Amino acid sequence: MSPALAVSGLLYAALQVCHPGGLPDWLNAATPRCATAGATLRLDRQQAAELADLTAAAWWECQQADEDGHPLAVTFGTACQETLAMLETTTG
Repeated sequence: MSPALAVSGLLYAALQVCHPGGLPDWLNAATPRCATAGATLRLDRQQAAELADLTAAAWWECQQADEDGHPLAVTFGTACQETLAMLETTTG
């Protein structure tokens, strides 16, 4: 297992918006129902890679939405950036 990783409510909201088909069960199960508080996750390598892929795709979507003036694009994009940086630091 990798070290604990805090997933903010903002990141979870960004992932939900950018992946309307659903998120992995392990992520949904670990996050509070309303996702306002976020969660601390312990991820194995596969889950960390999956979270990084989901987050990178959401970040790209936020960058596109920012160009269109979407009001949450910057907020969600920042949450994605911060999570990617934490994943890089904790998983190398």
